[in-house]
Amino acid sequence: MKPRPRRRVPSTSPAAAAEKDSKHFMKAILPPPDHTKEIRIPDEFITRFGNELDNVATITVPDALEWDMELKKCGGQIFFCNNWQQFAEYYSIYYGCYLDFKYEGNSKFNVVIYDTTSVEISYPFQTRRTNGEANINCPSSASERSKDAANGINPKNTSFCSKVQNNYAYVPGEFAKEHLKPNVPFMLQNSQKKQWEVSGALDRPGKPAMRITIGIRRFLRENKLLDGVICRFKLIKKKPVVVIQVTASHMAEKEVRESIHFKKAILPSPIYDKEIRIPENFITMFGNELENVATVTVPDGCDWEMDLKKCGEDVYFCNKEWQQFAEYYSLRYGCFLSFRYEGNSNFSVIIFDATSVEICYPLKTPSTSGETNTECPRPMKRSKVETSESPGKKVKSMSNYAYKRAEDAANAFNPKNPHFRSKITKGRHAYVPSIFASEYLKPNAPIKLLNSHREEWKVFGIEHNARSSTRKAKSPAMQITQGFSQFIRENDLSYGDCCVYELIEENPPVLEVTMFCVVDYWD
Repeated sequence: MKPRPRRRVPSTSPAAAAEKDSKHFMKAILPPPDHTKEIRIPDEFITRFGNELDNVATITVPDALEWDMELKKCGGQIFFCNNWQQFAEYYSIYYGCYLDFKYEGNSKFNVVIYDTTSVEISYPFQTRRTNGEANINCPSSASERSKDAANGINPKNTSFCSKVQNNYAYVPGEFAKEHLKPNVPFMLQNSQKKQWEVSGALDRPGKPAMRITIGIRRFLRENKLLDGVICRFKLIKKKPVVVIQVTASHMAEKEVRESIHFKKAILPSPIYDKEIRIPENFITMFGNELENVATVTVPDGCDWEMDLKKCGEDVYFCNKEWQQFAEYYSLRYGCFLSFRYEGNSNFSVIIFDATSVEICYPLKTPSTSGETNTECPRPMKRSKVETSESPGKKVKSMSNYAYKRAEDAANAFNPKNPHFRSKITKGRHAYVPSIFASEYLKPNAPIKLLNSHREEWKVFGIEHNARSSTRKAKSPAMQITQGFSQFIRENDLSYGDCCVYELIEENPPVLEVTMFCVVDYWD
């Protein structure tokens, strides 16, 4: 299946226009301590637009708030700084979140913020005071923080939006795990402070998400709310019993309906060649609207029709259409896709290469047969990613799942050549099993490490004997130490990331490294 080109105004300079039209870049948030006060703009974006940037940038968020941030220029690099810390705190940006920036010109940016489930966040509520200033009603405001503290509430993770339908309300796993218990009653409170007792059960065995079922029907009936209403649920009290304020309004509906983006990272897994899963939280909000076929529109003007495979509660873009789409746009490990739901099973998508910058889409020129000729995007490098505020208990619990997924993916990757697996440790060295080390490596002899973009690093290893062993091994294991810290830093590896080292040359040894990064497995 080929994409269906739509009519577009032809550019007088196609190659230049393609690059200038690619104005998005993506930033992933990793653990501290690095870059908690600033975040770096990708080099590729600076190459395209750096000469247009002033000393101060304006960032506009979908909640209509504008943030002025200083642009710090250091050598050839540029950072958002100063207000970045307040911005990150206000929107609860932490390890596992992603930000999709779009450059509008004149040092102005729009941003979409994704939470750790890969779905766009529900932005804080705003109302207007009589003087026209914004009155922020959200957990990160000072007044709400003080109220929450008085009631023993952690100011993070205290609200969510949900569509109440089929006589139940879905509660996201992060909220449920922190504040609720299955089959334990709690109170829903309306705007007149009248309360109703309800309780819930696990949405799925082994998952923390819940459904409020018992008592919700009475709550809807006595508040004259129709099935399908969208409500905002806000934790206002934890002791002696949990109390949740419920707001059903056009503002709540607007908040959910505007949270219609989700992102996907392309991972080094064979499954991504055949299908890609839509995030669970997106399906919770919009799954009942999706048909069996979706239309995906790309900025180059092409529409792609893709089958939607429904397997239990999971939904996938799949079959040959996805494979052809991925091949046409050269999607590979390290790429990101930012989807926006337009309604009626229609999506638009922005594609990011491994530098975290929007790709230059294939140029379309008419051939003599009337078909489209394409020019592929440039080769890609591994992305540079930054970090923000320290993760809380919620992040730690979610990261355990991401660590396991990264490890499982590494274990499933079996190259034909001799190889071994090793995790990035706090000691910043790579452990080499004795069988591999004795066969192919020598202590204190140079080893060349190669990433997927053919960039090279020279490292050295030393013998490693287990301290608890009562007898020396005939063939001791090794640790790659000298030069390895630089390899970690320049490939943006973090503690817990898994790497597979494949021997592709023996004299001297050259190891090609395939990286399975924890941050890529949050969705």
